[in-house]
Amino acid sequence: MTNEIPTKYIKKIRRAYINPGLTYVLNRFCDLFLFSINVYVDINEDPEKVPSNLYKFLKICNSFKLFKIMSFQEIKDISQQRIMLDMPGEAGKVILTYEILIKDEVYLVYEIIKRSKPIVSVILTDILLNSAKLGSVFKTSKIILERSYDIESSVDEMIYASMTGITGGFAGAFNRAILFKEDGNDFRVHRALGPADESEAHMVYDAFETLEMDILPYLQGYTNNMEYFSNLEKNIKSISIRKRVLFKNQLLNKAFEKNATIKSPVSNLDESLVHALGLRGEIAFSPLKISQENIAFYLCDNRYDGKPITDEQLEILDYFAKQSAIMWQNKISLNLLKEEAEIDMLTKVGNRRGYEKYISSLSYQKSQSIAIAILDLDNFKDVNDKYGHQKGDEILVTFANIAKKNLRKTDKIFRYGGDEFVVILHDVSQTNVVNVIKRLQKQFFAATNCTFSAGVSYGESSNISQLFDDADKKLYEVKQKGKSDLIF
Repeated sequence: MTNEIPTKYIKKIRRAYINPGLTYVLNRFCDLFLFSINVYVDINEDPEKVPSNLYKFLKICNSFKLFKIMSFQEIKDISQQRIMLDMPGEAGKVILTYEILIKDEVYLVYEIIKRSKPIVSVILTDILLNSAKLGSVFKTSKIILERSYDIESSVDEMIYASMTGITGGFAGAFNRAILFKEDGNDFRVHRALGPADESEAHMVYDAFETLEMDILPYLQGYTNNMEYFSNLEKNIKSISIRKRVLFKNQLLNKAFEKNATIKSPVSNLDESLVHALGLRGEIAFSPLKISQENIAFYLCDNRYDGKPITDEQLEILDYFAKQSAIMWQNKISLNLLKEEAEIDMLTKVGNRRGYEKYISSLSYQKSQSIAIAILDLDNFKDVNDKYGHQKGDEILVTFANIAKKNLRKTDKIFRYGGDEFVVILHDVSQTNVVNVIKRLQKQFFAATNCTFSAGVSYGESSNISQLFDDADKKLYEVKQKGKSDLIF
């Protein structure tokens, strides 16, 4: 009798296939079970007559330090083969006989649970339930991914789907999920899903007469350009936290650095944020890395049912956060690729639809300093009336070519209307913006003897809609004053 496994069995052990679900269960069990399990093996001396489950168990013993082979005895009687597990405590022995070993591995797991001490059975059953829950998570994830394949689906729709997964009882089951997005020197609430207060929470929970089976019914609640995902978002939309305050928190900063999902007591957070969001107990924090930038993070809690945040919830949040980041980045890349197809046929610059798509994707990218200029060719109708549309087209093409030659690859130009163009300049100073526009005016006049007027606005890309409105007003002022000029 020995505790060493003879060489003649090794090949069979190596070839033994372990169900991945069982591997997951064993990993979790080893994390939770604090004592070693002694293993005693009686095995037939002929390797060909050994049940496959016995080989599987030996492979498990080789893979997990929790199991220690105390004896390995070769026997002649096939029916006397067995495995005995000796666990700490009274009546801690579990014997897996030959009749059990020749059955399916599912039955083997069942026998272990049935014959084990109550504490071991409870741990195993809990692990099995939670691992089964992961099946629901993957089903939810599959549905979200299938939605993301739709070319017309937006980043916003994917974020809504992910946050529904995080809060839905069929997956993450958090009470609230709040997405903070980078905005200049701050992280600002971008989207939020969950009850707005105690009263709404009770109404929501009282409404569930049946089980929440999957995410599909909830996704039907999304509509394009939803102003708010929930009343919670409406109440907290203006809340922000300074980047320097957030990164000063060692725990949160480390989570950003390692791109890891963590939980933290609210006492570790900035008091103003705790008060503004009405945080209690603990929160889960999960960063979203987009193109290697810490552009956003999820903050989730169990604010209304008061339940502790479980390890399973953290794993599910981490999964959906990383899925969100991947879909976010892919959608931006896809929008930029589609931009190439959204080209004005005459001038070969972006068209109106291309502009709308671009600013939509821009709102989900890292905020940066931009200038937006709306350019309008002066007296263009007179040119068409006097010289014909062919001449007008030539002037439009000339202007577009001059603009493209003077703009960088990172800058964008769109033909917004008949003789109106929108130029977006990235990471430039106000002085450089004026110089670029004046250079365009000079070169355009030299080439065509024509002029254009411009309204220019400067600020952060996260406020691009407001910048466009400001630039449009300035263009109107220029036109009223006599054209061929710009107002910054």
